[in-house]
Amino acid sequence: MKWILALVVAGCGLALAAQQGFSLSGRIGATDQEAQEGYFAIDNQTMIVVKPGSDMHTYLRARVGQRVRVTIEPVAASE
Repeated sequence: MKWILALVVAGCGLALAAQQGFSLSGRIGATDQEAQEGYFAIDNQTMIVVKPGSDMHTYLRARVGQRVRVTIEPVAASE
């Protein structure tokens, strides 16, 4: 009975985290050609594609090889 309660509590925590946002940490990786074209990997979990020449592109190119944290959060309806 206790493990069922633990699963329910853990499930509620995961549901709350999904509503609040998602965050991952890892090292940015890209070959020179990938970085030039706007393709960046965060470890082996996630691929980010950005528009070449944008501020985000410049930021990510400068940080290839470094560890970063990426957070995605929902925007409130009023924003």
